[in-house]
Amino acid sequence: MNSLPSIAANVPSTQQKQLISRLLAVKPCPNGPPYTSSLQVSRDDPYPVPGPNDVCIRIRAVGLNHIDWKNLEHETMVKKWPEILGFEIAGVVELVGMGVQENELRVGQAVFGLSGPVGMRRGPPEKEGPEEHGPGEKGKLEKKGFWLGRSGGFQDVTCVHKSWATRKPASWPFQWAAGVPLAYMTACSAVVCGLGIRLPFLANSEPARQGSASLLNLESPTIDTTSPKDPSADELKDHPANESGVKSVLVLGGSSGVVSSAIQLLRMALGPKAVIIAATNSKKYYRELHERGATAHLRGEFEGLIEKVHCLTGGKGVDAILDCVLGAACLDDGPFTPSGPPIPSSSDTDETTITNDLDSNTTVKDEKNLKAMPFWGVFRKDGPKLYAEVATGRKVAVPTDVGIKATLIFSRMILDQPDGERALQELPALIESGKFVFPHPGGVKVVGKGLESVAPGLAELRESSGGMKFIVEL
Repeated sequence: MNSLPSIAANVPSTQQKQLISRLLAVKPCPNGPPYTSSLQVSRDDPYPVPGPNDVCIRIRAVGLNHIDWKNLEHETMVKKWPEILGFEIAGVVELVGMGVQENELRVGQAVFGLSGPVGMRRGPPEKEGPEEHGPGEKGKLEKKGFWLGRSGGFQDVTCVHKSWATRKPASWPFQWAAGVPLAYMTACSAVVCGLGIRLPFLANSEPARQGSASLLNLESPTIDTTSPKDPSADELKDHPANESGVKSVLVLGGSSGVVSSAIQLLRMALGPKAVIIAATNSKKYYRELHERGATAHLRGEFEGLIEKVHCLTGGKGVDAILDCVLGAACLDDGPFTPSGPPIPSSSDTDETTITNDLDSNTTVKDEKNLKAMPFWGVFRKDGPKLYAEVATGRKVAVPTDVGIKATLIFSRMILDQPDGERALQELPALIESGKFVFPHPGGVKVVGKGLESVAPGLAELRESSGGMKFIVEL
């Protein structure tokens, strides 16, 4: 390989001589699987060049996500082809940028974190890299493929911003670690940005790369599910995280890793008195959801839902809904017909432009109307009526005249909050202290080894019913 002089300044000679393999998504696949015509392995590609705050990671395991096949079929986050997908990784640091301190990440360290178009947001090549090489170098580097898909997870070595990787707990294998970051960060965004609840392990503004959860006395709650009731205002009013006044939450989609992560975070933030109801059609996961902090479980169906929720909350209803599966559309009294405009396909879309932020303090114009509406009658009459909808590709039509505040949730929203970049860095300490357990209730399924296993793995994931995390080993 003929390396440029500017590359030699950032990449040691051992890496300059290395060639890697990458799985290129060369074109969309609108008709669905098989994805083999869209995904092609490219071998003998150059080693990625880190920016000053980047790290290069030799990937040992990569998580498969629904957003991967949605990108192939609908170009959800792809700006141009070819692209390298893959959003969750675990591996070993091989190279660090000049601005990465040893107490942050170091060569030889086992890490896990985010990758792909999500990861590129914090360290795009046009902002961190080409400028260092002088005028005219950017085009040369792009022609050699140095910047194409540099942050994607479907390759031997990826290059991500240091804030998108953190140390891997020694007790977790790479296969587990690669299945957590996206669900966890999405749950953090939902709890903080959608429900207005502050996470206790982010309460201290002092940076702590190694995590400080063990110093916060986050005791595992003892949850009584025998007689669920609505907690009194006195029981929760002094809780430091409960700034939005949320005392009860209905969570839709219990087999989802996002739901399981959110339940754990809600329990940490709100304490043992809060009512957290998980609604899911996956009855086999009830025990796992209870162990993670759910107060009660309901079948994910409309019939009797309002009455059951009111029964579990002392006749009052819930303050907030976290919807991870378009449940508000599924639980309507009609067929499943998600409404609202599709989410824009550009990966750099400003999420706030498609967030339906209604005034949560608006006086309910017609309480009878709220009660009569399918599904939305689960809200407490005088509660904050918060609805956090995890982005799935379609948007639920939320009533605009009954005081509901709706927010569309993306995984990276937490990064725009004070201390938000520490969310991922705190995860290892939460795991090691037992405050956060593996979120996917069905466990891990390794669908294969090598980049060639990604296409059939995504096809299998597309048809799966949830609960299990699909992993490819590299």
